[in-house]
Amino acid sequence: MAEKRKFYGMRNDYMFHAVLQKNEEVLRNLLATLLEMDEADIVDCHLENPIELGKEIEGKECILDVKLTLNNAKIINIELQVYKQTYWVERSLLYWARAFDSLKSGEDYSKLLPMYHIGILDFTLFEEHPKFMGKYQLMDVEDQFLYSDKLCIKVLDLTQLEKAQKRSNVNKKLLKWASIFKAETLEELEQLANGEEVFEKMVVTMKKLSEDEKIRMQCEAREDYERCLLSEYSAGKREGIEQGTETTQKKLLHNLMESQKITEDEARKMLGI
Repeated sequence: MAEKRKFYGMRNDYMFHAVLQKNEEVLRNLLATLLEMDEADIVDCHLENPIELGKEIEGKECILDVKLTLNNAKIINIELQVYKQTYWVERSLLYWARAFDSLKSGEDYSKLLPMYHIGILDFTLFEEHPKFMGKYQLMDVEDQFLYSDKLCIKVLDLTQLEKAQKRSNVNKKLLKWASIFKAETLEELEQLANGEEVFEKMVVTMKKLSEDEKIRMQCEAREDYERCLLSEYSAGKREGIEQGTETTQKKLLHNLMESQKITEDEARKMLGI
């Protein structure tokens, strides 16, 4: 009997990026759901950072977020993160700032496009303020007057799915997408997709991608990389930050700079050293 191959679902960031890159219909559906807009209003959806599927991903190129331009009017960055990251808030702000700063020398400030950073997280960002879907913008602290709509950070917390399913006022499409991200097996995913064309097409895309051994190897490599990074980060922080071990601090700094594509000064600020 042939050994059953491991299922790589949408919580694998390589599969996540590959599916959205290969199937624009799925990308449009997810985008409309996350932005709470009518899918018919998506006229143009251009992926800005496609990857060469099957090609090995180097550590320094490991951020597999999905960056796109919507209707030539908004910049969207969607990031999937399964393992808890202590400095995700700072990282999301850094990503937002870098993408927002898109003006060329001499261009007018009016040409700056609104930038949305959307995190799909499998952990709770604010333990004392858990939300299934959070939306954060710049506004007056007294009367909530919006300072600008060009900064928006949204966070979908997959760990809050069960609680959200018990509430009547939650977006049903968002619940469906969260359930798809949480699916552990292909059978569970097929059951969720049954009867909805866009999701059935998504399953077909995932199956085709999974048949490519090079793509499967990259999915496996991504899981291994994330686990190693998490282990090194946890061990390094204990040994290097709490005990002040210089060598371990340097290793931790290097890994953080490589994985997050940031400078040493930025990494030191994130780690508080």
